[in-house]
Amino acid sequence: MQPLTSDNNGSGDASSRRQFLGVSALSGAAGFLSEAVSAKAATSASSNVAGAGFDPDLVLLIDRITGGFSLADYQYAESLGYDAYLAEQLNYETLIGANDPALQAKLVDYDIQNMSSLEILIAYNPMNMSFNPLRQATTIQIMWQVYGRAQLYYRMFQFWNQHLNIDINSSTTQRFILWAFLRDKVLANAMTSVPELIQASSQGAAMLFYLNNNTNVASAPNENYAREVMELHTLGVDNGYTQTDIEELARILTGWSVCLSAGGCSGGTYEYGDFRFITGTHDTGDKMLLGNLIQGQSGAAGMNEGIEAITILTEHPNTADYISRKLCRHFLGGINYSYDPPEDVVQMVKWTYLNSNPIGDIRSMLSVMLQKDVLTNASTPKFRRPLDLTTSSLRAVGADLSVSSPGFLSLLSFYMDSMGMHPNFWGPPNGPFDSKTWSEGGAIPRWSYLDALSRGSLTDVVIFSVTNLLISVNASAPGTQAQGLNELLTGGRMTQKEVEAIQDFIGFGTASESRLKEALGLAMSLPTYQFI
Repeated sequence: MQPLTSDNNGSGDASSRRQFLGVSALSGAAGFLSEAVSAKAATSASSNVAGAGFDPDLVLLIDRITGGFSLADYQYAESLGYDAYLAEQLNYETLIGANDPALQAKLVDYDIQNMSSLEILIAYNPMNMSFNPLRQATTIQIMWQVYGRAQLYYRMFQFWNQHLNIDINSSTTQRFILWAFLRDKVLANAMTSVPELIQASSQGAAMLFYLNNNTNVASAPNENYAREVMELHTLGVDNGYTQTDIEELARILTGWSVCLSAGGCSGGTYEYGDFRFITGTHDTGDKMLLGNLIQGQSGAAGMNEGIEAITILTEHPNTADYISRKLCRHFLGGINYSYDPPEDVVQMVKWTYLNSNPIGDIRSMLSVMLQKDVLTNASTPKFRRPLDLTTSSLRAVGADLSVSSPGFLSLLSFYMDSMGMHPNFWGPPNGPFDSKTWSEGGAIPRWSYLDALSRGSLTDVVIFSVTNLLISVNASAPGTQAQGLNELLTGGRMTQKEVEAIQDFIGFGTASESRLKEALGLAMSLPTYQFI
């Protein structure tokens, strides 16, 4: 961890964090994250501080379905009640667009929002400014998760974005075409159904280009997309398909291509960034996929083969199991930190997938796993992944993100990169992993980020007053500040030992703003905050 800076009164020093963590029974940076798993497991059964009487079920719901706990969101949810708040989040349509003026005000300067891929290319390619749409695409996602009212909707966007991962930095072309894919394919279908989502992604230029299906032709089939659509998007790794199925699906998807000509394709029928089906490169012979005969078709009808194949894959029981298990892992965690969610809940969600109308209805599956009895009784603590740590910390302190072109949260992006997770900067197509692996190393970059945020050294974040934050929860008096941080950051989840350690660090006299900033960073470094 980088040393903390001292204030004029000398209340902060380079050893502050080490001393504090010693008080908190953590043995140092090298072993912190792995030991935190054991520490959290040991303390999770102990009594948390009662504080202001937070409803732990509602705190858990907010932690799991939003970009991170915020006191404002909790108070709003409390006014509705658990079920009504969840219902509102599931019916997100009333929370977006003009119904979310605060978010819209934050996004007003992001010109790519409604642009087509061609318009983005025209705006930024001639000036050699491809990094501009790249930065905008990633920063808009942060804004959604920090400020958006439709928190579950944006969290589901991020879940599917990672499920259908595309590295925006894999080529200059992706910087121009990915945004339309994220907006029109992923966000637009984040709460529809799995078949609709996968069908949409299969006709997304960014996906086909990323996985080389634009070079998949009858004379030289390319199996890359066919393999990944079964391994990563539907059935799961080695889950009911063979190499022959991959080869047959590649044949089915021959001709599924993209237009990457700035002047358009096929005499102007397609513009830059459009999906297009090229009849002349499609294999018209019969194919077999998972035991199903798919009759070869010629001409424009040949595209129906691919649609039929995606339907077979997305309606398959193995896909239902794979997606249900992944969703349960994301929202519920897993037994003994193994990230294996309870089997009975997985099977309940799988049954819902196969029997909902439409099949694979996302909202129906979420309704099952997020109902109070299931979420409360089946959840175990999950370690915050870097993106979640970033958004949750910003939400907890009510951060005002200050974006200046062409920076687009450049310093915040630097810290996310150093922690290992940044929207659409994951190289391989498998997407950022959702496992306890994140807890097995990397303490220093996480602490460095939290240190920078709490001290006000992030140029992307307007400097905020911890004193004022504590005043907002009536916790500015000596001896009350640690409990105030507990309420602001975790909704009362911290253990008594953690609260006492923070207060001991602050002291019981008048505390300077600098000391309170250090305490904020330290509180966010403790096991309870590192887990949700």
